[in-house]
Amino acid sequence: MRRTRQQALATRQSILDAAVQVFLEHGFQHTAIQDVAERAGVTRGAVYWHFRNQLDVLEALLDTTRLPWQVLQPLPRSLLGSTPVAPMRQALVRMATTPLTWLEGSVPAQQMLRILGQMNEPDSATRLGVRLSARLDADRSAGLQCLRMALAQAAASGALRQGTDPGAAALGLFVLVDGLMHQWLRQPEAFDLTAVGTQAVQSHLAGLLPN
Repeated sequence: MRRTRQQALATRQSILDAAVQVFLEHGFQHTAIQDVAERAGVTRGAVYWHFRNQLDVLEALLDTTRLPWQVLQPLPRSLLGSTPVAPMRQALVRMATTPLTWLEGSVPAQQMLRILGQMNEPDSATRLGVRLSARLDADRSAGLQCLRMALAQAAASGALRQGTDPGAAALGLFVLVDGLMHQWLRQPEAFDLTAVGTQAVQSHLAGLLPN
C-alpha cells in the first residue's frame, strides 16, 4: 500500500524529532543516519527517502525553528518623528527583550542553539560550518541592523543623549542581549533570562536616553 501524504509527513516529523534528541545527546558530528533511524523507529532507507544526509536533516530543523534574532520587529511607525523619551524608552526595552523572551519560552530554539553550540571550532572551515555560520550570521546581522534603525530613530526624535552614536549604542545593546542568551543557554538554572535581561537592557538604555 502506498503511503499517504499525511503518513509521509508524519514519518518526516518523527525523524526530525528523533534527530533533535540524538544530536543533543551525542553531538551532530558523532551522529549517523542509522542512529536517527533507530531513535525514530524507522529504517535507514526511510530517513534517506526524506533527507540526503545528516546535514540535510539539520538544515531542515533550522528551517522550521525560529531563532531569537529572527523575531525582532522594527519600532512602531507611530514613534516616527518627535517622540517623548518615556514612550521611546518603553518601546526600545520591549524590542530589545523580545529575543530573550522568545528564547526562554521556545524549547525548539533552545535545542537548536545547543546543537549548533556543540560543534567543534575546526568545523568552521568545513562545508557544514560555512553554510550554517552564514545562515546564523545573516540572522544576527539582521537583528543588529534592526537595533541600529531603532536607535537612529530614537536619535532623530531627540530621545538620545546629545553626542550619542546610534550605531555604537545599537552594537552595545546587541552584544548585551546576545551575550545574555549565550550565557543562559550554558547555565539556564543560574538566572531568569527575561527578568535579568530586562533589568540589564533598562540599565543600558538609561545611559543613552535623558531622564
